[in-house]
Amino acid sequence: MKEVLALLVQVQRLDERLSALQRRLDSLPVELAEHAARSQALDAEAQALESQRRAALVQAQALETDVRTHEKRLQKVESQARELRDAGAVQVFQHEAQELRDKISRAEEEALALIERAENLVPERDQAGARARAAAAALEQFRAAVAADQAELGAQREALAREHDALLARLPEETATLYAQLARGTRKGHALSPLRGSSCGACGMVMPPNDRLRVQAMSEVARCRSCGRILVAPELWDAQAAGTGPQA
Repeated sequence: MKEVLALLVQVQRLDERLSALQRRLDSLPVELAEHAARSQALDAEAQALESQRRAALVQAQALETDVRTHEKRLQKVESQARELRDAGAVQVFQHEAQELRDKISRAEEEALALIERAENLVPERDQAGARARAAAAALEQFRAAVAADQAELGAQREALAREHDALLARLPEETATLYAQLARGTRKGHALSPLRGSSCGACGMVMPPNDRLRVQAMSEVARCRSCGRILVAPELWDAQAAGTGPQA
């Protein structure tokens, strides 16, 4: 039975390593998605700045078109005013001419401000673009690293799984079934716990003397009356598990 208990400890250690490998494998796509999101955000920032620059130029061009339209109308109004002899009619044309001059002045000022805005956005856009390109390059490097890690970790997991299955096959069927049931039903999948002093190393329950003797004898599968875990003598646990045990 001591050999069976030693095998159980080894199986649990392999389960812990398999769980750690799986957690790492599960984390890789999440990390990759985070890197991709940062890269996309930087690219979106650069594109937004370019869109703002183009929009400013489009608005400036529209205002310049308005200026040309107003200038043509102003020339016509001034020409008509010079030909008139009626003072009232001349005054009406002069009023319209002044309104056109005001519109031209405002449009030219707005167009100039928009052009300056577009020019000022260029270095900001270029810096954002450089950050986006650097992030995209880093993302591709990280993507390659993730693929390599997935391949390596997957191979390790397969090797450990084969070792795990080989150990399980050496256990009595009843013991292997009990271990599997406990692993599924306990925190962190720990079916075993060492006896620490007079207490269960997992839940902390103080074990009756007779139970402690059964554990120390290592002649049967003894279980904690509180948490149900299989209890292992500390010397066997420390020898097989290098002092690592389950937590309650």
